[in-house]
Amino acid sequence: MPETHPPDAVLPRPAPIRCGADALRILFLSLSQPLEPETIAFLLDRDGNGGVITIVSGTAEADSVLAVTECLATAAEGVPHAVALVLATVRPTGCVLPGDIDRWLEASSLAAAHGIRLIEWYVISSTGAQCPRDLLGEPERWPRVRR
Repeated sequence: MPETHPPDAVLPRPAPIRCGADALRILFLSLSQPLEPETIAFLLDRDGNGGVITIVSGTAEADSVLAVTECLATAAEGVPHAVALVLATVRPTGCVLPGDIDRWLEASSLAAAHGIRLIEWYVISSTGAQCPRDLLGEPERWPRVRR
């Protein structure tokens, strides 16, 4: 006989996302299998709690991440307590491209213009995940999610 729960049972709250490993766990659970060009994004509050994961299919153009950043940062203006954004671009057969450092800087500026801090942008391929921020030598931004 299947186990049942009382109707008033409270589901456990997901753990906050406070580091790159936490974010990658969520992103790898969310991406399409087999891999296809898409951009995955989610907003976080100051404690690292998120809600909705947004997946934008067909984002094969390198600059697509900028449109997704602009859209999510604009939407975040209406989300109480949203302070941070995490992005991932899936490039099934690719990797970090020339110009991705500039895209990281532009995406960070776009988010900041809406009062949102871009915490990280991952480029995910069949070989794993990379961060254009690393190529710039910029430190991780994760500790700033928590206050």
